[in-house]
Amino acid sequence: MLAVVGGLVVLIVFMAAGAAGVVTTVLGGAHQTRCTFAGDETPAVPGYTPEQLANATTIITIGKQLNVPERGWIIALVTAIQESRLRNLDYGDRDSLGLFQQRPSQGWGKREQLLNPTYSATQFYRHLLAVPDWPAMSINDAAQTVQRSGFPHAYARHEPAARQLLTALHGHTCTRTPAAGEWAVPVQGQCTSRFGPRGTGFHRGLDIAAPLGTPILAAGSGTVLDSGPASGYGLWIRIQHRDGTITTYGHNNRNHTQPGQQVRTGQLIAEVGNRGESTGPHLHFQIEQHGQPTDPVAFFRRHGGPTLCDQ
Repeated sequence: MLAVVGGLVVLIVFMAAGAAGVVTTVLGGAHQTRCTFAGDETPAVPGYTPEQLANATTIITIGKQLNVPERGWIIALVTAIQESRLRNLDYGDRDSLGLFQQRPSQGWGKREQLLNPTYSATQFYRHLLAVPDWPAMSINDAAQTVQRSGFPHAYARHEPAARQLLTALHGHTCTRTPAAGEWAVPVQGQCTSRFGPRGTGFHRGLDIAAPLGTPILAAGSGTVLDSGPASGYGLWIRIQHRDGTITTYGHNNRNHTQPGQQVRTGQLIAEVGNRGESTGPHLHFQIEQHGQPTDPVAFFRRHGGPTLCDQ
């Protein structure tokens, strides 16, 4: 089934393979969110389309990756049900967008970011975790504190539906899986400092400014070499890819990987931070080949990757 979501072509496929059913959402032809369902059949949740189930699974998966308690997943689900009926809308009240109807004008992110379910779910959880004592609040009040809706009591009625979805989808996973060999932009933001001479020194990477907590994705599949504190970088992640190329992600606020972990292109690995020798929230993105740093913009261009910094 084909549909248009947020101006992008979306292909929804249900299929059975051995003991598993799969729903695949392909966004823009380049990346996909793959939800693998355990059991003999894809779970049927009355009243929900494959697109809505895929979005609900994304919300649950991001909650797991961010180590949010299960109660937080319920809060996120009731919010998305109320705001968009779990649809990735490219319209809304004033400039509201996406699953959670977040607004660029209110600092939630850029339009293209808010139409990315992974980004919008991460932003929701980031704001929820910043609410003091949110686990002690009612589901409705916690959602309203994050959303500040004009309908402050509308979330509570969706709690049974959210719990039904969680029961049906709890054991399933969603992972962005571009085709083998593809590279992905590690973070959505503004390039502020490029590779090359800078002042009296040499900048060994590319700085991409983005709000604190913005998702950082693995630029390519590989093995995590290091994930933790590093001098100058504050908190970093280093990934070695199949051809020996190493990508580095620095100044992170929080890491979501461990050394030795296998990661895939587009997988959430960290959040943008301002740690170490940093003058504002941004990602320092560095690429090394044969032990030497190389220009990330030129590297992506040579390897057929997406555009970095408008090249």
